[in-house]
Order: sequence, then C-alpha cells, then structure tokens
Amino acid sequence: MLNEIKHLAIGERVRVKSTGQEVTVDQISDYGFAVVKFNTGGKHRFLNHKLEKINIPEFLYQTD
Repeated sequence: MLNEIKHLAIGERVRVKSTGQEVTVDQISDYGFAVVKFNTGGKHRFLNHKLEKINIPEFLYQTD
C-alpha cells in the first residue's frame, strides 16, 4: 500500500487526498515520493499514497 500509485507521469494532474487540491507532478522518485507543483507556483514533496489520480474523462470527437 505504500507505493499505491506506481504509474505517475511527469506533468500529470493528481489530487492531494487530505486537502483535495489538484497539483501537477514535477518529479518522480523510485522510493515512493513525488514532487508536485501547486498552482500558486510552490513545490512540495509528498508520499505517493497521499496522492490520488484524477479521473479525467476522455473526450470523444465526432468527425463527419
């Protein structure tokens, strides 16, 4: 459970579980840490299990 999110990608949008704030992944560690960027410009390191992926619906484009 410690490394719950194994497939984080740099630039991916995730949510901090405790606050619900959406942040962007800036760096990824093999040891279960991720450095995230806040919308205000600050950076902070979080354990991966403190983050959750955001379910962004895929848009279907209809071409005629």
